[in-house]
Amino acid sequence: MTLTIHILPARNPTEVDAMNIRLTSFACAMLLIPLWMCPALAKAQTPRQQAEQELTRKAPNAGLQACSLITRADVKNAAGRDPFVDAEPAGQGGWMCNIGISELKVYAGPKSWEAWESTLKSFKMDKEPQTPAPGFGERAYFLYPKPANKYQSNIAVLVTKSGNHTLVLSLDAPQGKPAESMRPALESLMKTILARLP
Repeated sequence: MTLTIHILPARNPTEVDAMNIRLTSFACAMLLIPLWMCPALAKAQTPRQQAEQELTRKAPNAGLQACSLITRADVKNAAGRDPFVDAEPAGQGGWMCNIGISELKVYAGPKSWEAWESTLKSFKMDKEPQTPAPGFGERAYFLYPKPANKYQSNIAVLVTKSGNHTLVLSLDAPQGKPAESMRPALESLMKTILARLP
């Protein structure tokens, strides 16, 4: 970048000094702007970038398709409302299944729980309060993350472990309802999913 400065003749030395001070300040500001922008570029990933990275993660499901465990009818029966879309696999190997208002993630293997906890940390949700989920195993819990903004739904999450599988089921609450209101629907849906687990 080349900066050419033309100085016009001034009437007295005070005007020249004032103009030089302004030009020096401007030149310094132009040099500092890129430095001020560097921290913004080095910031942590945006939620969208984190989600995209999560989708490209190596399949943690050991070949088990998440959509083989849940259907649109299951979600409609449990939640009492139509998700308006059929089950759609996501992630490498189909380890996630999205059904509009619900999502199922399947982690498999001896370290499946640790893989889930890693996901929680990457989304900075590991400090969210966890409510025990009796009847779904010793480690099972509900999670009710706070929406990041007013446009996001209240979401309820049920996490449980069965054998070498860690299952993470989320359900959007209807507009104006608290996330906790989805607990009975999550419990019903998770029982259906666990019954289909090989």
